[in-house]
Amino acid sequence: MTDSFPWTINLGRWGSTQIRIHLILVVYLALTLLDAAFAGHSVAQTAGWLLLLLAVLALHELGHALMAARVGLEPEDIRLWPLGNLIMPGPSASARTPEALWVAAAGPLTSLACAVVAYLGVTFADAHPVLNPFGYMKSGGAPFLADGTPEPAFTAVWWIGWFGYLNWVVFLANLVPALPMDMGRIFRGLVAGPWGLARDSLIAPYSAYVCALILGLGGVARMLFWTNKSGGGAMLGMAVMIYLMVRAETRMIEDGSFFDEGIFGYDFSQGYTSLDAGSAKVRPTREGALRRWRRRRSELRRLRREEKDAAEARRMDEILAKLYSQGRPALTDEENLFLVRVSARYRSRSKSHE
Repeated sequence: MTDSFPWTINLGRWGSTQIRIHLILVVYLALTLLDAAFAGHSVAQTAGWLLLLLAVLALHELGHALMAARVGLEPEDIRLWPLGNLIMPGPSASARTPEALWVAAAGPLTSLACAVVAYLGVTFADAHPVLNPFGYMKSGGAPFLADGTPEPAFTAVWWIGWFGYLNWVVFLANLVPALPMDMGRIFRGLVAGPWGLARDSLIAPYSAYVCALILGLGGVARMLFWTNKSGGGAMLGMAVMIYLMVRAETRMIEDGSFFDEGIFGYDFSQGYTSLDAGSAKVRPTREGALRRWRRRRSELRRLRREEKDAAEARRMDEILAKLYSQGRPALTDEENLFLVRVSARYRSRSKSHE
């Protein structure tokens, strides 16, 4: 399966879990610091809550890992982006077992628990936590006092308030039922399981398209019509990421990258015991109009690719015949460039098949 988002920084294996930081997180941190510098905000305070964000993401993923260990599942590789783990479309994103759904839910529940505890601490200190996911106009995610003034920076209440706010935002964002958010994974598991639908059902991708549209329109509206424009860019970014994910997912469906019951038709989520139940059940094909259109489109794309390859092969034969009979000086500049380009492509294909 091709990874559509491969840009990561490898931090090595921590225990049995491979940890990577995705380039999106690095870009987000850098742009946030630059925006604070150019907008006249405190770069030190911005760097402080960004460090807290990394701690929040670590706790979020720790919740996933602990639940996986609790139910006896292998911990997944982690690719951190600003809202948790960048879950890719594929069979693991639509796991049907209750254990897998509990693992997916453990991250948001951990973030919610941390937010509740932090908000109780802020309230106990006679400050007001920020419940608006777009932040408080005067202080962002920092708590504020009864008169509306922000809590002084770098106090204990300031740190606890920011910690609770960031956990609250991560929790709310992961409730969006679309990949790469955790609820998108849960939604795909529910669609694939109780109603007996195949993993390549188009219900989940089309619901993700709707989520991307709503987030995109909401982000544009917030940037155009709200006084507090913070969060509009984040909503647009989420919409773009969901759109890219669902494009990758639908392409996998068109190319047949999903298997209905796992590899070769067997469900190995419960170990090898599924082989003891006999041969895999064959479900009747239910191909609707949209799927027929997608299949025809994929077939036309394949035919066009084959026609292009055949035309290049004929052209290559003509050039090679001319080269053999008249020598290299007889070739035109265009023929030389074609020969070099196609030869390099053939070499690349042969290496990929070795």
